[in-house]
Amino acid sequence: MSDSGERSRRRNRSQGTWAWWQVARGMVLGVLALSVGWWLAERVFSLTGRPPDLVAYLLSIALGIVLAGSSAALVAKVTGRFDDPDRIWDDLGEAMDRIARGDFSVRLREPQRGVLADVVASVNNMAAGLGSVEHQRQEFISNVSHEIQSPLTSISGFASLLRDGGLDGATRDHYLDVIHAEAARLSRLSDNLLRLSTLDSSDDIERQPVRIDEQLRSVVLMLEPQWTGKGLDVELSTAPVEIDADADMLRQVWINLVANAIRYTSDGGAVRVSVQAASGSCRVDVTDTGIGISDADLPRVFERFFRADKARSGEGNGLGLALVKRIADLHGGEVTVSSEPGAGSTFSVTLPL
Repeated sequence: MSDSGERSRRRNRSQGTWAWWQVARGMVLGVLALSVGWWLAERVFSLTGRPPDLVAYLLSIALGIVLAGSSAALVAKVTGRFDDPDRIWDDLGEAMDRIARGDFSVRLREPQRGVLADVVASVNNMAAGLGSVEHQRQEFISNVSHEIQSPLTSISGFASLLRDGGLDGATRDHYLDVIHAEAARLSRLSDNLLRLSTLDSSDDIERQPVRIDEQLRSVVLMLEPQWTGKGLDVELSTAPVEIDADADMLRQVWINLVANAIRYTSDGGAVRVSVQAASGSCRVDVTDTGIGISDADLPRVFERFFRADKARSGEGNGLGLALVKRIADLHGGEVTVSSEPGAGSTFSVTLPL
């Protein structure tokens, strides 16, 4: 059965149930009200002498009508259980039209029971979810625009200074170095955005046997100019560990984590990289003695474009750790972080064997 046919069937069933409930409720309230009215008539006229039966009967009917109407209105208002299906369906239709136009702020009052209560709750949840996605989309566009605008402004400004001429060789070389660095920054941003887009669009990865210990050793050697230039003590503690994974993706993970550890560790500090396997999984720890991460920033470090160290924002684009998390997720693993401001951080990646 099609979705529209199912919705029509549920609507008809709900309307039929509601109509029968209204009839039954009216009959019960009517009988109860007539009984109470008759009893009141009996009590009142017992004090003044019993009137003809017909008069008492008519008076009880009048009282019953008043009590039935008042009781029904009061119960419906207090409990809110007697929702009109037609009105609910009209509200649902209007809400869906608003959602289709991009208005995700719509919220419907939920009936307290019945099939329509589940439908209304689902629509409200859908609107809330779409609103969250839209907010993330707008925030993402804003962040990308900012990240692109910053280096473009620097490139444009220094290019204008070079065009004016009259600069000595050292100043000109400095301006050219800045332009080159900002262009490289734009290139890294583009590469990371493309990687994230590719990873987000597919959950399929090409697995092959990968020696994690050999990858880590290769990455540490590749980054040797960076950590030797800062006089860091780098310790690599590994044991032979092999898993089925995408080699290129995992290599990107280790490069990001080790490069971050080096970047945020002061001269003369230490970086330690280790891998161990146990209980059907392997864990890679990258520990540094750097500046650390505050408790407020820890929950956000894997968000796209988030940077805990605002003062050094020019050194990255806030996408590296987002890539790390996405790659770990694709491999059925997880990445966690523990840190203390001023005492360093430890990033741990756990992957199934």
